[in-house]
Order: sequence, then C-alpha cells, then structure tokens
Amino acid sequence: MKSSAVDNFAAPQQEIEFLDAMEDMPAVTNNDALHTFLILEDGTDTSKDYQDRVTAGIQRKWLSSSFDQQANAAAHVGWMAGAGCRIMKIRGGVTMMLFGPIDRYAVKELIYMEILPLRTDNQSLTGGEFIDYINRLERIVGRSVLNAGELQIDETAGQSAITPGNEAAIQEGTLPASGPLEAPLVVPAGFEPPVEPDSFPEPINSAVPKSAQN
Repeated sequence: MKSSAVDNFAAPQQEIEFLDAMEDMPAVTNNDALHTFLILEDGTDTSKDYQDRVTAGIQRKWLSSSFDQQANAAAHVGWMAGAGCRIMKIRGGVTMMLFGPIDRYAVKELIYMEILPLRTDNQSLTGGEFIDYINRLERIVGRSVLNAGELQIDETAGQSAITPGNEAAIQEGTLPASGPLEAPLVVPAGFEPPVEPDSFPEPINSAVPKSAQN
C-alpha cells in the first residue's frame, strides 16, 4: 500500500473517516491494524507514529520482539488473530491453552468460531474483511455494548466482505471450500490451563520481513 488510513485520520474524532477509508482498501496495513487494536483495547490510540504502535504491540505480546514489518505492508492474518485472542481473552482448545495464541493456532481457532474467513497465517484481509473481523470479535465474545470512548463500528461496515466458509475467501494453498480448517481439540473434564491468557509468552511470528518504516 502507498499509505495507511491512519496517516490521514488518526485523531479520536476521526474514527468514522478512518473506518470509511480503511473499508475501501485492498488490504489492511500493519499501521491501520495496530491503530484499531489499540482503540479496541484502550478506547484510544495515543501513539505518535507507527513505531510507537509497534512498541505497544510488542509490549502487549500482540507482536513478537523481532517484528520488523513495514507500516504500509499488508498485515498478516496470523498476528492479527493472535492479537484478537489476547484482547478478547479467547482461550481456544488445549493446544492454545498450553502454548498461547501462536499465529497458526489462533487463526484456526477463529476460523472455527466463524470470526475469521478462511485464511492461512501469512495471508491478509481486505479493509472490509478486517472491519468484519473486529465486529465478529465483539459480537461473539459478548462485547456488543462498548464502553465510552471505545471504537464504534457501524454494524453495516464490512457486510460486503467475504464471510467465513465462503470458498471465494480462499486465496492460495489447498484449504477446504467450506468449514473450519480443523475441529478444536476436546478439552478433558477438569482440565485447567497452566497459565492465564495474560501470562502467555510472546507470539512466534512466522516471518520477519524488512525494517519497519513510518
């Protein structure tokens, strides 16, 4: 991408303009995704620039400490799925409970929950699909009533985006035409994860592209 929506609409009072601009983008950028996740978790994004957002993402364990992707590059579904699971405290199946929302497991869990469309962790989402993803996260985990100052997303935003299970969502590889990539593991009776979601180690990102640029 040549630029990100947040480059022009970063102010709190410009959230509607930010979402409108992002919805039309062929792929959500790292800069826009981080801006959205910060608003989703904190109700506001106080970052001065992209590097501030990356630093915040690493501190919150949305990103690995080696994350080095460009601001306007298409954001990978993997880290966005992991961030969504951490923010919304989605524990998932046994594997994710044990190891945390590692990219590929977080993606598979959210596909099964019909929060994400069929993707692999290194693929991307369009702007509309990303808005739909955020909407689904909030609806499925019961955050339909947002606190004052939190990201207000129009329920019609992203409705034209490809929905989970739609074969048109498959961009590459040999993913099935419908349904989840795999069924979740059955949690044994009485099983308790050894750590709480907030205690998971930092994510292991599958790729480390070129240096981040503002």
